[in-house]
Amino acid sequence: MGTDTCKEREKVAEENASSGCNDKALMYFLAAAECWKRWESFAKAANAFERAYEHGMLCQKYAKASEAMLEAGMAWIKQGQYEKFEIDCQIGAEAFILAAEEEKDPHRFVDGAFFSILGGDMELARQLIHAAVETTRGKDKELINLALMLSEYHYGEADRYIEAAITRVLDRDQVKRIRKYFLLMFAGFVRTSLESEAAVTIASLAESTGMEKKRISKFIMQCVNEGLIPAFYDEVSEELVVDQDRFDIEDITRRKGPIMSRDLDDPGAWDMELE
Repeated sequence: MGTDTCKEREKVAEENASSGCNDKALMYFLAAAECWKRWESFAKAANAFERAYEHGMLCQKYAKASEAMLEAGMAWIKQGQYEKFEIDCQIGAEAFILAAEEEKDPHRFVDGAFFSILGGDMELARQLIHAAVETTRGKDKELINLALMLSEYHYGEADRYIEAAITRVLDRDQVKRIRKYFLLMFAGFVRTSLESEAAVTIASLAESTGMEKKRISKFIMQCVNEGLIPAFYDEVSEELVVDQDRFDIEDITRRKGPIMSRDLDDPGAWDMELE
């Protein structure tokens, strides 16, 4: 399968979009996106997934549209476009609200809450968690509890809860999806930490997340290898240091916060404007 196949699928998708056949446009844009992803043309894959979302919304397949936006966000991550990932997840969360109304399925509020957390919109996440509590009548209790923990950044508690409770009530594929969400949320939390500091230590992450250092190291290495965190991990010093090729060190050093990286001229300096 060459890139010509991807282009052909995209062409057919556009033709169906122009003629108002949104179901087929959705199907062909998804097929084109998967094709581009296999060729590691991630920007093209992301754009195709986003087009699939548009037509999924038009034909009222809201849940499928939401999932397309998560895939688009994952493709943007491969390009180092982390903000686009968060925006796509926020859009996907709003689509899940429509899915709950269209399908008369309050469980979609839980899906929307997870997407809101992935997108960094904790206020909407808490609103959707409350909506799920009010409408699911005790069902999805475990997932609601997990979403609440994650919305409050209790990663250690959430990690243990997945192993102790979630694995008992969900099947293998569902547990795999939840673990994927957890890893993405954890990576987002670490990226936020690296926006204010040039480096963070495993010890500081253990303190802020409530997770064991060994567990954090495992997740950090996985996130770095998968491109979820634009940094490199020094296993000797147990320090996660900003990848200078992917983050602007000068921009980071202008922030009013501690600079911890040993790679900087003054690792302990505070960037303060004293008048």
